[in-house]
Amino acid sequence: MADITLPKTTLQPQPHTWRVGRATFLGLAGLTTGALILGKTPSNALSLLGPGRNAAGFEIYTIADFPVFDPATYKLEITGMVSKPRSYTFNELLNIPAVKEVRTFHCVTGWTVPDCRWTGVRLWDLVAAAAPTAGATALRFFCFDGAYTESLTLAQAKVSDVLLAYHLNGRPLSRQQGQPIRLLVPEMYGYKSAKWVNRIEVVNKVVPGYWEQNGYDVDAYIGRSNGY
Repeated sequence: MADITLPKTTLQPQPHTWRVGRATFLGLAGLTTGALILGKTPSNALSLLGPGRNAAGFEIYTIADFPVFDPATYKLEITGMVSKPRSYTFNELLNIPAVKEVRTFHCVTGWTVPDCRWTGVRLWDLVAAAAPTAGATALRFFCFDGAYTESLTLAQAKVSDVLLAYHLNGRPLSRQQGQPIRLLVPEMYGYKSAKWVNRIEVVNKVVPGYWEQNGYDVDAYIGRSNGY
């Protein structure tokens, strides 16, 4: 695969202050896809998401900069409404029995990547080990790009194919794909599968994530949401 030039990165970029509506993003995404088919690179001024990249069939977008994973300092924390807060290094996550899922990845803008082979740990196994307390109903996901957030209900998080993934197609996640771990929710559109996850907060209600705040559905089930 050809090398991919990434934009300048920072560990804690400042979130953008603009808001992208669903219709605006779909229009921009369509324009980007059309330009790619024609072999042209659209001007950055036409994409509020920043430069798109293609890696293993995935169109890669960033709402901030691609952050840098430091294995010496990375921790996944599970906090909030729990009686046993947990913290995992990346090596500790790798030592948990692995789970594999082979699924088609669906982007809400229309493109798909079939037969993606994901490896990781079951999300609910980690959350359950932290012992959510009475009144907890949802999870908030935070990412170390400083901008990306997401949410799931506890019922959605308990589904066995929902993972925190660290391998894609037999290889560690690339920086663009969310290194070292990303959420994987196979039954929902890709924007729910947050990248660069480093904290999960157990809360008493769903808090809309970045994309939901910009016009997308909170419950992003494939073919049953976002106007499909």
